[in-house]
Amino acid sequence: MRRRLPNLNALRAFEAAARRESFKDAAEELNVTQSAVSHQVKGLEEALGVMLFRRLGRGVRATEAAHGLAAELGQSFDRIEAAVSGLAGDPMRGVLKVSIAPFYGNRLVLPRLSRFHALYPNIKVIPDMSASVIDFRKSDVDAGLRYGKGIWPGLRADKIHEDRLVPLAAPTMIAGMEVPLPAEQIADLMLGFVEGDEDDWDRWFDKMGVGKPRKLDMIGYGNRARLIDLAFSGHGAALADRALTQYDVENGHLVRLSEAEIDNARAMWLVYPEGDYPDPRVLAFGAWFKSEVEDLLSRTATDRA
Repeated sequence: MRRRLPNLNALRAFEAAARRESFKDAAEELNVTQSAVSHQVKGLEEALGVMLFRRLGRGVRATEAAHGLAAELGQSFDRIEAAVSGLAGDPMRGVLKVSIAPFYGNRLVLPRLSRFHALYPNIKVIPDMSASVIDFRKSDVDAGLRYGKGIWPGLRADKIHEDRLVPLAAPTMIAGMEVPLPAEQIADLMLGFVEGDEDDWDRWFDKMGVGKPRKLDMIGYGNRARLIDLAFSGHGAALADRALTQYDVENGHLVRLSEAEIDNARAMWLVYPEGDYPDPRVLAFGAWFKSEVEDLLSRTATDRA
């Protein structure tokens, strides 16, 4: 039976433009001119008798009908790509672009990346070091390491490691004190927290069996990087993730005031677009990095024993 399909180049141009909501970005992805994308989309609209984009000045916005068609086409193109890759040979090669927050990447990912390349010499991981949240529909990033509760619409999220929060401070702040410090002594310090997680310290003191101490001297910060900068400065203590700060503890930049830890229902996740055929290189990177962090945390547990 003969298939009644629109022009495949037009479908590719439309899907890329709808995913990125930009003719210009779609043209760069497909390595054609912006006018070529516009022409293909216009031809598809005429063939289907449906408006797929609203023109807004220099930009475009996909219509509701276009979003549904683009989602179906995206899945179909994923299946075609998977089928062709299976015939083409080893899928474990090529460039893999991963979005990583600089503070996290510099401490946990970059120092270990050579080990991934040794395991998978045909895959080149390019870290996209940015604190911005990536919109996968409008970028060439394949995956990201993202901090939170694991719920991002349109993305699959594989847990890498949970937060395990321990109190830390700079050596200068506790000069002359003997660690581990009792909870009552920690309560006398300036205590930093990430805004929105004010109760972390309450839960930590509760775990130590002292309940909420008298009025605490506390200061909030917008993210984990700034909170840990407070600890580096010597002007306050921070509850921070054990894995994220392991390097700084080992090198004497920070001191754990106590080995008692709590979790905060947040974790680091490997995220990537939903689909029936996830990129096997992304899955390999996630499995490798998870094992690296598990090894790090198992060594810190042995040190505590």
